[in-house]
Amino acid sequence: MIRRALLDSFRLRLAALFGGLFLASALLAAVCLDQVLSDRIMLDQGEAMSSLAGSIAKAIEANLRERHREVLLLAQTPTYIRAPLDGDELRQSLERTKQAYKYYAWIGIADTQGKIVSAAGGMLVGQSAAKRPWFIHGLHAPFVGDIHQAVLLAKLLPASSAQGEPLRFVDFASPVYDPSGKLRGVLATHALWDWVEDIIRERLPPKSGLETFIVDRQGNLLSPFEAVGKMQAPAPMPAAQTFRLGPWPGGGDYLYSESRVQEAGLGWRVIVRQPKQQALAALNRLRGALMLLGLAASALLMAAVYRLATSFSRPLEQLAGTAQRVGGGEEDADWAIRGGTQELRQLSEAMRNMTFSLLARKQQLADVNANLEQMVADRTEQLRESNHLLLRKAAELALQARHDALTNLHNRMAANEQLQEEHLRYKRTGAPYAVLLLDVDHFKRVNDTFGHDAGDRVLRHIADTLRNSARATDFVARYGGEEFLLLLPETDAAGAAVLAEKIRAAVEQSQAPDVGRITISIGLATSNAATSNAADAQPEATVKRADLALYRAKAGGRNRVETETTA
Repeated sequence: MIRRALLDSFRLRLAALFGGLFLASALLAAVCLDQVLSDRIMLDQGEAMSSLAGSIAKAIEANLRERHREVLLLAQTPTYIRAPLDGDELRQSLERTKQAYKYYAWIGIADTQGKIVSAAGGMLVGQSAAKRPWFIHGLHAPFVGDIHQAVLLAKLLPASSAQGEPLRFVDFASPVYDPSGKLRGVLATHALWDWVEDIIRERLPPKSGLETFIVDRQGNLLSPFEAVGKMQAPAPMPAAQTFRLGPWPGGGDYLYSESRVQEAGLGWRVIVRQPKQQALAALNRLRGALMLLGLAASALLMAAVYRLATSFSRPLEQLAGTAQRVGGGEEDADWAIRGGTQELRQLSEAMRNMTFSLLARKQQLADVNANLEQMVADRTEQLRESNHLLLRKAAELALQARHDALTNLHNRMAANEQLQEEHLRYKRTGAPYAVLLLDVDHFKRVNDTFGHDAGDRVLRHIADTLRNSARATDFVARYGGEEFLLLLPETDAAGAAVLAEKIRAAVEQSQAPDVGRITISIGLATSNAATSNAADAQPEATVKRADLALYRAKAGGRNRVETETTA
């Protein structure tokens, strides 16, 4: 209780108000600053990644050009122009060249028939170059196409390295001509893919979380090996765009940049990426620092405001304590306060006078309240009785709305509702039901001869006969004028015909008041799976067929039962 009072105190609320306003202002400023910093950091990170991707791409291009130029120049040296292709001098030159560049896995010469005549590396002399995967653009016999152009291509060979990874090469080749310009053969090399990986490792900052991918012009990943065939590269970025923040194919949001390797028309893309959370790590750290600074400043401000508000709130708390004691029954409580301003002392005096006035009127209010409570109780009892009366009237009206006043049978509205309910049950369960439509024969003659009062007594007599003849589950209603309707649940045509004949005979054998013998005609129709058709989609269809059957009974001489005809 004390804790709750402390939380509701003026000083704490004032301190919370000022602290909250300051914190809200700090948060608003932090949000604005956060957006600016986020854009700035994203731009800096993106430009740095773009620069890194460009650096890697340029280094790859420079290495490609160097190896390309080396093969071209080597093919133009006197040894390759004049020395025998299968001689020791040329083979020793190949060995020196292979040793000079640690990434050369193989270097060799093939003659114009596509046969390797001299080599330094794994391929045997005499082997057909046409069967080697590094020969491209028609470098196998017979030489056709652009054989006279130096070419290069990244290849994946089936052989494996010591780590179990397939050996991957970038191949370089150049035609070799004799002094007269006649084609002698082809100088070709396998440069291990490791030099690409070394270029990437040399330029990636340590522990930066950056990843680098090499993608060919068809969108296939060439590097790193563990991503080949398992990961998709994003679509190329427009030339004007240097970096992008968005989803990476396969999942995850990344900040990434790309640069192209255009050497020899390769069209490779160098893509550098970093997870979004890692790219914005600096922003998150700064955001946390700003949040802590804002909270600390808010706490200091709240403490200062709390101490200031305490000097104003203590006299108010004294007045509140006195008022609480008065409210608890201590009518002679002292309203004097210690300290405080003149306004608070005036408030204390006013509250003392108000207390005396309130106590003087306390008894008057108690008496008035007692009288009001008695009046409310009396009025509540009257309302309860009125509600009971209204409920009874509503029940009576509901009964009258669905019963015929003359015969006390169900009326046509109740019959239609019951027919709808029975038809829904028939559609749900398939149980058949039957409808009997009855009409008093020559009833107009009864009214004309004996009067309408006698006709009413005849109708009541027939209603009683129907109630006595029908089964407990049957529904009996006055359908209109001298017409009556019986709804027979779960009854087929044979059962309905038996009951209809029983009712007809009971009416014929009874003696109606004033009139004596009177007869009825009955039309019978059923609705079941055997006779239903598209017309039976509504329950009125069964009543209509019963009415047609009643018409035939009238036309056939009356005092009879007619069943519906089936097509």
